[in-house]
Amino acid sequence: MKNIDSYTFKNIINNAGIAFMGIPVKESMNYMPYGMKIRDTLYTKAMEMLNNNGYQKVMLSDFVNPDTLTEIDKVAKISSGYMRIENRNLMIAAGHEVNAYIYIKELLKHGYQSSDLPMKIYNLGPVYRTNKNTKFPFNLGERKSFLECYSVFKTEKDAEMELEFAINWNRMIIKNLLHIPSVEVVRPTSTNKKISQRTICIDSITPLNETVITGMTYFHNDIFTKALNLRYKNQIESRTAYAHSIHFGLSENILFSYLLNSCDGKNLRLYSFLAPIQVKILDALNDSAYDNEINTLGNMLKENHIRYVTEKITRKKINAKIANNELQGIPVSILLKKEYNDIEIYSISNNVQELITITSDINTNLSKILNVIVTLLDKNDKKIREDMELREKESIVECYNLNELDEIVKYGKIAKVHLKNTDEKVHIVESHLTGGEVLGFGLEKEYAEDIVTQEKVDTIAFVSRRS
Repeated sequence: MKNIDSYTFKNIINNAGIAFMGIPVKESMNYMPYGMKIRDTLYTKAMEMLNNNGYQKVMLSDFVNPDTLTEIDKVAKISSGYMRIENRNLMIAAGHEVNAYIYIKELLKHGYQSSDLPMKIYNLGPVYRTNKNTKFPFNLGERKSFLECYSVFKTEKDAEMELEFAINWNRMIIKNLLHIPSVEVVRPTSTNKKISQRTICIDSITPLNETVITGMTYFHNDIFTKALNLRYKNQIESRTAYAHSIHFGLSENILFSYLLNSCDGKNLRLYSFLAPIQVKILDALNDSAYDNEINTLGNMLKENHIRYVTEKITRKKINAKIANNELQGIPVSILLKKEYNDIEIYSISNNVQELITITSDINTNLSKILNVIVTLLDKNDKKIREDMELREKESIVECYNLNELDEIVKYGKIAKVHLKNTDEKVHIVESHLTGGEVLGFGLEKEYAEDIVTQEKVDTIAFVSRRS
């Protein structure tokens, strides 16, 4: 699998029509129409899963009312000062948590229709973040979009049950839908955010020799609800009690982790379900007599729910058009050109150009062309999945010796070590690193010798550089 540097990737994103990256001001990122279609397709699938589980979409403000700052201070006190407001006009501490829970509190207070616990909401919108010094190309400016989900329950047990849905939701999108190479971990208590009693995150492996957090699930329990006085009426005990909450979601890191991993160093590669254009028909025949046949092919694609675009081109632009299609990650291109009295029809997919047929009658070959397209779309998706799986396999390295750990991490790999889950052991491991950290502990159990003490343990930790 090829690595790619951040500068090259930014150029590809720009040239492919996904987004303007790093321009014009403050290294901001602005989506172009082609990129927006890809982004919307992905987020629509993610939101469909939320809708099916009873979550309702809301719109939360980017800005914090000055009166709300006292509420943030209360959370800061309960969470040992984690919530810090660097610019007291913006919510840049940890997303929309305070806004979300105040919103739920107001719904319950005013008794809006269907306002009762459990309450499940999600917000898709911008969050202001402090800029980071990192190679990950998305972390350019102060603002990025998050799909944030919040749910509040009467009991801790109910919140714990919803935590399973949240973990699986992240897993379904990152692993089952996109197959992004990644590791899923429970954060060590020493690095876990104070606003969360337990944090599960999925770190994407990237060709930049760093991992980046892609999906997060926080078990807030009553940290926010206690600070913000979010209560419910306990009918059994005839008193009010603090509710319990969880928070989970995705940022645009998910899209850029996917694009980074699918990139072959020169071109993007898109799954057919993500591609705004699944098939590009390049008509280099320069003869309108064949328009009806090409329109018929287009209708056949439409009937099979395949998104396509037809473009008339001159022969001298064939190579440039094919190159641009590959750059944009269009899964399949079909080229028609005339040689003497025959029509040559080619398919181009995954940098491979193949002759479909030489004919004098396009109509008699339409079914054959359609079958080739369907087959190539399937092969395209399978090839991307296989490459993703290969990167994950090649990136995770078993490590049994502390002296070897730093070299593994330094070269951009993820070290899989056996380690007892204590703050002391985490600090010992991290003291052997010139760069990197313990990402967290794996969810599966596996017996082997602890990398620090050589005693038998069943806990696995993953160590790498994290963006």
